[in-house]
Amino acid sequence: MPLEQTRHNKAISRDTWSQLLEFFNKVDTGLENYDAEGAWPYLIDEFVEYLNENGINHSKMVAH
Repeated sequence: MPLEQTRHNKAISRDTWSQLLEFFNKVDTGLENYDAEGAWPYLIDEFVEYLNENGINHSKMVAH
C-alpha cells in the first residue's frame, strides 16, 4: 500500500517535526548512514522501514 494511503491516526508531535529537518540534513539520500538504533522518533523509523520494504530511496526518486 502506498505510504500516502496508510493511516497514522495520531497527531505528529512537535519533537517529530523538529527532528524531521535534522533527519533530512544528516541522513544521506540513499539512507546508507541511517542508524536504526539512533534516537529518531518512531514515525521517522516507520518511514525509513516503509522505504526499505518497498525498495524506495531518495536517489531513485530524484532520478525519475
